[in-house]
Amino acid sequence: MTAPPRRTQAQRRAATITKLVEATIEAIAEVGYHNASLGEISRRAGVSKGGIFRHFDSRTDLVVAAAEEVGRRHMRAFDNIRVRENTGHPLDLTHVLHRARNQIRQETNTVWFELLVAARTEPELRARLAPVARALIDDVERVAVAALSPAVPADIARLLATSIVHMFDGEAIFRSTYPRPELEDTRIEYIAGTFQRLAESNRTPEQPPR
Repeated sequence: MTAPPRRTQAQRRAATITKLVEATIEAIAEVGYHNASLGEISRRAGVSKGGIFRHFDSRTDLVVAAAEEVGRRHMRAFDNIRVRENTGHPLDLTHVLHRARNQIRQETNTVWFELLVAARTEPELRARLAPVARALIDDVERVAVAALSPAVPADIARLLATSIVHMFDGEAIFRSTYPRPELEDTRIEYIAGTFQRLAESNRTPEQPPR
């Protein structure tokens, strides 16, 4: 039996960075941003503090890398929702909204909540997260336009997407302290019904119903 080929330096570096980013995501989600110290991240990743600084200049750099990875994971999930729903059949917006809500309630999304709150009072973190947040929202709007076109104009699709995401974010934050499950499905039904009426008002005679 031959020994497996040794990994290159670039492969070892990439693997270590992946471990550090994953450990940072887990730490923030489980113990919060302020408790996700370099020591905590180091312990979870199995990488020394010195090893962290061989790949990231500061804790903020590592936290921003984690935020970018969380954004990529969410967009893969939202893209999967769009692809699965794009079957040629009328869009089942109620189903799409339930899936989007479930994705936003994933524990990983807690990382975003923690970072956004922390950024309110930390200017450096706020400045570093701003382009990451902008890119994420731009991607969400892109998916919405692709999924909802041509039923509604692109500007309305973007407005709906960001409004729904912010609403589900608020739900996810409040539901642990003040849960109101009796309103949750009603919200989705109302939004889906409003969208259906909007789509019908924008549909030309030759367009099939969504």
